[in-house]
Amino acid sequence: MIQPQTLTEKYWGTQFTLTEADIEQIYNLFLEKETPLALDEITRYVISNRVAEEKNEIERRLSGRILYQPAKSYQIGEELVFPALKFAYGKVVAIREGSNPQDGTFKVITVEINQKTREFAAELGNDHLLNQVNGQGWNPAAEIDLDQLTAQFGENVKGKIFAHLQKQEEFIRLAGYWFARSLLPTIDTGHLHLAHAVLEMFDGGPLPTEEILPHLDLDLGRSSQVGIFALNQALLEDDRFDEVAPKGQVAWFLRKMEPEDVQKTPERLRYRSIPYDRALLSPQLLLLERELDDEWSQLDSYPSQQPVVFTLTYPHRACGTLPLSSRVKAILPLGETPRQRLQFIDQGSGQKIVGWVVKEGRYIFGFREWFQEHSLPIGGYITLQPGEEPGTILLDFDRRRPQREYVRLASVDDNNRIKFEHNKRNISCGFDDLLIVGTDFGAAIDALFRRIESRQQSVADLLAELFPELASLNPQNTVHAKTLYSAINMLRRVPPGPLFSELVRHPAFVPVGDHYWQFNSHRF
Repeated sequence: MIQPQTLTEKYWGTQFTLTEADIEQIYNLFLEKETPLALDEITRYVISNRVAEEKNEIERRLSGRILYQPAKSYQIGEELVFPALKFAYGKVVAIREGSNPQDGTFKVITVEINQKTREFAAELGNDHLLNQVNGQGWNPAAEIDLDQLTAQFGENVKGKIFAHLQKQEEFIRLAGYWFARSLLPTIDTGHLHLAHAVLEMFDGGPLPTEEILPHLDLDLGRSSQVGIFALNQALLEDDRFDEVAPKGQVAWFLRKMEPEDVQKTPERLRYRSIPYDRALLSPQLLLLERELDDEWSQLDSYPSQQPVVFTLTYPHRACGTLPLSSRVKAILPLGETPRQRLQFIDQGSGQKIVGWVVKEGRYIFGFREWFQEHSLPIGGYITLQPGEEPGTILLDFDRRRPQREYVRLASVDDNNRIKFEHNKRNISCGFDDLLIVGTDFGAAIDALFRRIESRQQSVADLLAELFPELASLNPQNTVHAKTLYSAINMLRRVPPGPLFSELVRHPAFVPVGDHYWQFNSHRF
């Protein structure tokens, strides 16, 4: 069936590009609405305009002209419209006799279209397809359902609109909404100083833009939404302010009043990239890497699973943080800003904890007291899942009655070398026996960590120090890869990839099965 072009996949697919006329119409839409708009609304507007334009063009071409049908007869000088040729139109300039065995006798008309002539059949039998399609009562534009059209082709159109608007300085995007820069009220230095003072009165924040705006004495005209948008844009461009709300919300905080470990990544969490050959990792080691789900591992995006269960590592236990790993990120309502403030709720007690997400450092700060209160061990299981309220996360651990368990405890000897021994400790949390380590000498371990950082000691050298100590705790003199991962992170921030690669690469480390390794000091 002959269709308007705006009903075809080709029109909205490879053929579709945003024109200057589309951009002007989008600008006029902002001018008319006087409010920021979501991309979905802009997309539907562009589609509806294109449909209306085609309808108007079809009506213009049909006006005073005859819709071509092969069954009809025509006279020289008549103007015809051809829907099958994208509604091209032309004038009949000649008529002659025509025949063929299938259709019998008929007329052949010559029509001049765009200064070129083409021939068409006339006075042909009524059963021809074009006689049925090109009926006088047929109105292509009336058949178009905008909702269905937007649902079918909107995603592609939306992507192209997004890419085009991003390149236009005139248009700005905040929290998923767009507006024209020239239509925003002016936010000057004085307004920003007032916003700073307001946030200081509220201990730095967080405050929604709606609660800051009334203090600024701005002339907003008819739309407070435009004022909110303008203030959001100005605050975003001033590095004294941080937008810290979860996805779908906007709230501001003074950067200088954020916790120190949010403003600056704690030294134990800083990862200096370690080059390694990822091709050395076997499928089994890659699975183990994914199981550990270190935030610095090179893992594909993780499908959302609830609840998320992970083990606490030494760096995060020491810093009072949680890892922003692939599994954890998948369930958090994260927006686009670099730091965000979420509320965590202890499922056991109902206690509310403010957690600061620091994307660049890949951690969530704010859990030091919670760790200490529950005596959570390195290797302990922690669970996270979305709460009922937007922006809240339920936090828990594998609670159990305290019982005495053997734990690897680290200390530092007189030669500044790490030592391990087995000792019993009360543990009230489920844990991974291969990962559990601890220490009663945190200050000494921290001093050793800094000394190793200053020397930039290699992974292989650290393994050579750790291995004999850990192996002595096992009658078989073997150490599991997970235990090495947990222990080495007491001394240097090392994700599983570089560690496993070194185990495979260096001849001193000998695999004995099930991710257990032995150390041959003669090969080191």
